[in-house]
Amino acid sequence: MEPDFLSCDWGTTSFRLRWVSGPERKVIREIREKAGIKALHAEAAHGGEDSTQRSNVFGRFLSAKLDSLLADNTPPERALPLIISGMASSSIGWRELPYAKAPFPLDGRGLRSEEITWAQPAWVGPTWLISGIANETDMMRGEETEIIGLMSDPSLAPLRQRSLLILPGTHSKHVRIENDAVVDFRTFMTGELFEVLGRHSILRASVDLDRRAEDDSQPLSQSDREAFEEGVRWAGKYGLAGGLFRVRTRAVLERRSLANNTWFFSGLLIGAEIFSLRDSARNFPVILGATRGVSDLYSVALEVIADARIKWIRFPPEQAERATVAAHALCLRNRVWANRAS
Repeated sequence: MEPDFLSCDWGTTSFRLRWVSGPERKVIREIREKAGIKALHAEAAHGGEDSTQRSNVFGRFLSAKLDSLLADNTPPERALPLIISGMASSSIGWRELPYAKAPFPLDGRGLRSEEITWAQPAWVGPTWLISGIANETDMMRGEETEIIGLMSDPSLAPLRQRSLLILPGTHSKHVRIENDAVVDFRTFMTGELFEVLGRHSILRASVDLDRRAEDDSQPLSQSDREAFEEGVRWAGKYGLAGGLFRVRTRAVLERRSLANNTWFFSGLLIGAEIFSLRDSARNFPVILGATRGVSDLYSVALEVIADARIKWIRFPPEQAERATVAAHALCLRNRVWANRAS
């Protein structure tokens, strides 16, 4: 029987802590917050660059969240191990760990880790911090565990030999997988460009990003989808730099609504990313691994550009939601901490 454990995904602007139970990896308690590494780093910086000060800030925050996770429930009979991945191991995180190097095997053994000594609650056991990975020109922290978790699914076993995995996000990753290993990857700043250009460029008067965030969990309407598809096609025809001003001209010359224009803008950015697959995905089956909402948008973009050269499948969004948990369970089983960071 697999023991319970604690899974923490700690990003730049988000925090997610889960109590995972049994071989089914059932999440029995969970905390999510928009309080990531960035805010804590700023708090720690007020005390200077002292590593003890930084450790204390991060430790206090995590201890408080663990107390909230336990709430009024009885502590477990045995202390639960805690696995932390994401930006917590970065230069602005709890403790910086060196990147593991690509290629690395999909069973997690290529990752690097370090046990953290801190004043954890009595019911929390050894705490392990997992590093990111890097190749010669790119790097990631957090997505490596998503990759391991997604590709551990039995339904994807044949694609572990040769595939291209897309992980949409603020910094989307296109990951090349061969022979049960990640051999290469490339980052697209699609999500960040959406925020920066939509809030701080001339385009800000032509879109409504806050309204789009509210609509993210809702199915696309027909008019929204048509605007999004138009953006995807525009990116294919003119490229990103050549297509961006079209967001402005749609609003000024055609009086398109902010909502409609925002979907066009989103399609333009995602389309520019997806059109890169025309070359990189030749003879590589494509796997779309994303949670609902963003998965729907990338699916539409893939449908728009799909041709005989690109074969793709959509990993179930509800399973993608649990990818990090699956990876942490695998790391525990395979004792990933044997590869200590140094």
